[in-house]
Amino acid sequence: MKSRLDDIESRLKDLIENRLVGLAWRKEHSPLAVLIVEALREQLLAETDENLPLPNVLVFAMHPEEAATWQNNPEWMTWLNQTLLETVRESGASFAAPPVIQIVADPRQPPGNPRITSAYQDTLPGSTAVLHLSNESVTSQSTSDRRAYLILHGSQFFPLDQPVINIGRRNDNHLVIEDLRVSRAHAQIRRTKNQTILFDLNSSGGTFVNGQRITQTTLFPGDVISLAGFMLIYGEDSGESSPVGGTSPAQPPV
Repeated sequence: MKSRLDDIESRLKDLIENRLVGLAWRKEHSPLAVLIVEALREQLLAETDENLPLPNVLVFAMHPEEAATWQNNPEWMTWLNQTLLETVRESGASFAAPPVIQIVADPRQPPGNPRITSAYQDTLPGSTAVLHLSNESVTSQSTSDRRAYLILHGSQFFPLDQPVINIGRRNDNHLVIEDLRVSRAHAQIRRTKNQTILFDLNSSGGTFVNGQRITQTTLFPGDVISLAGFMLIYGEDSGESSPVGGTSPAQPPV
């Protein structure tokens, strides 16, 4: 698979760099093709079966201004998705599903230097997440100047606007996920002034961040969380506007 990834990287370099050469921040931008392939490679190395298809979800954590630029030009994500799909197919590899790009604003990410992570979108068909928003959660103020949120199913936003957020299958959780792989009390998120911390609550299926199993970890925008296979993405914004996040699935080639 490594040789295939090298081939994919080589094919992507010319296509992507030529396409994005007109962007204002392009001169200082890290090679996007290299970052994408490194993210795919890192996820594959975390798996036990090297013959698995490539992870199909790519999360771009970008400086907020760059994230907004991408969001205002959805044709870029559509083009990149299609390019990824065709390039991977031509190299003899395949994605686990049509690729999806998720853009997340990260104020700590320097301009021209996105952080890219990859993941498998393996949520079971029919699994759902129920957002229980109490009156307290709607009216409460965030403990940080930056608003934090989770992205579910690629487009659904769940605000982390309380100091403690419980996640699991049980109905009294703040975020209820009706998926049998998720424990009744699976994970907890605690918000402080300066950070967001994710805890695993001794779940049976485990809690993973960017492919690594955790018991406790600090979250950063663009982190991919897996609750025994149910995927969420962590994001933040400045609190002055709606969250910047977006998904652009590839269309099957004609």
